[in-house]
Amino acid sequence: MASLFFSGAAQAQSPAQRDAEYLREFVVPFAKLQLERRGEFLPTGAALTPTDKFVLMPVHKSAVSMLPKELIELMQESLVQGAADGEYKTTALVYDATVPLPSSGKLSDAIAVALDHRDGYSVITFLPYELRGKQVHMGTPFTRPGTASVFKQPAQADLAKIIPATW
Repeated sequence: MASLFFSGAAQAQSPAQRDAEYLREFVVPFAKLQLERRGEFLPTGAALTPTDKFVLMPVHKSAVSMLPKELIELMQESLVQGAADGEYKTTALVYDATVPLPSSGKLSDAIAVALDHRDGYSVITFLPYELRGKQVHMGTPFTRPGTASVFKQPAQADLAKIIPATW
């Protein structure tokens, strides 16, 4: 008889956390492949639709000449619009970052993955890396709270307009 055992953390994951992890597992190999081939990667936007289909946002040829900050802003705007239109339930914005490592405070390059879910779950996962020639050596990932900037949550005052009082 075979049994499956899941860790307490896996059992406690919300659907939003599972969706975000699913999307992160889709985008990180793409960024790592670009690092291995080109020694760098362009910021990338991706999303998970309500029917669990992946969407990788195309980068227009003219965007290649943009500064990374400008490209991140463009991707962010596109993700916000898709979320507002109901096209996405989870979004990811992937970019190159320099971050202090939690263990030592030493600065490291990292693949940053800003994940936002329509249910309000928002984190940024940092995957430190070191390039040695064409090889990417990954460090220990860590996560920080995100900005929840893609899915606009209604303010408390707006909720009163949406949900009428029953008393």
